[in-house]
Amino acid sequence: MGTARARRDGESRLLLRLPSYDTSGKNLTAGEARALIAAGLDIVLVWEDSPTGALGGYAAGAQHARDAQSMALACGMPAGRPIYFAVDFDATPGQQTAINAYFDGAASVLGYGRTGAYGGYYPVQRLFDAGKITWGWQTYAWSGGQWESRTQLRQVQNGITVDGADCDQDQAWAADYGQWGARAAARQSQVVAIGGQGGTQSQVAAIGLDGAVYHDIRAANGVWQGWYPLGGYDGAGVFQCA
Repeated sequence: MGTARARRDGESRLLLRLPSYDTSGKNLTAGEARALIAAGLDIVLVWEDSPTGALGGYAAGAQHARDAQSMALACGMPAGRPIYFAVDFDATPGQQTAINAYFDGAASVLGYGRTGAYGGYYPVQRLFDAGKITWGWQTYAWSGGQWESRTQLRQVQNGITVDGADCDQDQAWAADYGQWGARAAARQSQVVAIGGQGGTQSQVAAIGLDGAVYHDIRAANGVWQGWYPLGGYDGAGVFQCA
């Protein structure tokens, strides 16, 4: 994967990968993140140690999540934002057990609510079906023209040149696709109504000045996950009944 530019409703946002232990200068830095946000851009992060890193199982997933979160927070990512982890190959059903274990490991650090997967149609679908992820970023590669409806992001084209750099084109299919930065901060800080539920885990809903419904969770240890809009087109809430 390369630097990717996404477009939805005429708004441009920059999507950057967070490559794990890379030493060639591809890692997102705090200075670059500040520059992107100052330019009015939002950022989404995806970790990739190697194309087949998700076959490493639970221990690899947990370690990668710890390192990804440490790097992301150092770059200024709010603590409640999700991180995607790459399954950057044509994964088979026989490899899904190891992949599921990898995402269980990642979720042991981040929580399932902050864990996302990048990959083709089939492994992403299987991860959603197994309840291993909340966020999906699907590539058209290895997908046979099919799109998983639960994904928030779609990679629709590779090999695009932007300012001399090799880029991928992605499309956002949800108001919240894990982004943080200039626009996200502006939307999420404008609250005009609020209500909540107590207990060992507090959940709070709020209506922003933009009309979107936002949600935040405080864990039993008192740490808030961070505001994010409920899923749905352009911030509209989507509610499912059993």
